[in-house]
Amino acid sequence: MTEQDIHQRLLAEFEEAILDFEGGEKQPAIAVEPLRLRDVALYLRDQQDLAFDRCLVISGVDWEGFDESGKGKHREINRYEEDGTVGPVEEAATGDLGVVYFLESSRHGHRLKLSVRIPRESPRVDSLASVWTTADWGERETYDFYGIDFLGHPDQRRILLPEDWEGWPLRKDYQMPSRYHDVPLEGMPYAVREER
Repeated sequence: MTEQDIHQRLLAEFEEAILDFEGGEKQPAIAVEPLRLRDVALYLRDQQDLAFDRCLVISGVDWEGFDESGKGKHREINRYEEDGTVGPVEEAATGDLGVVYFLESSRHGHRLKLSVRIPRESPRVDSLASVWTTADWGERETYDFYGIDFLGHPDQRRILLPEDWEGWPLRKDYQMPSRYHDVPLEGMPYAVREER
């Protein structure tokens, strides 16, 4: 089955819930309406001729600075100043957030990227941990760094950062704290360290 065949199957089954298709890559990409993500995932897993039985990787995305087609300008993000102190975030981000699931069928060898784009103001999407158990920790990591709420997740809490960490560090408008529990978090550039 070709990537176009998979896309056509999903279009026939889910119609308007299939928002976009990028073929011709090593791993074709299909964008899905967030409210139908779980339905599409179950279909991909349960149809014998599709049999996407493996969720390999999950990645969060901050679409700030990109237009609807995925093109756009780089947004300058929070960084360290010359003296090693944390620079301020000048303006709040307004772009959407997203999640990308990298899937594979071990039976047929199909590969697919399944993605959703969700509003930054209320970043919520159904968890796929009950569809593929390997999604559990990937969703937790995405929650940890992007603040995306996975509805129905069996154990949504931070996985790498401490529970009392404030904010979502991989969002482009994240304001890095200068200290955490009296531990300085400033990063001193190599050139400044050499001078001192």
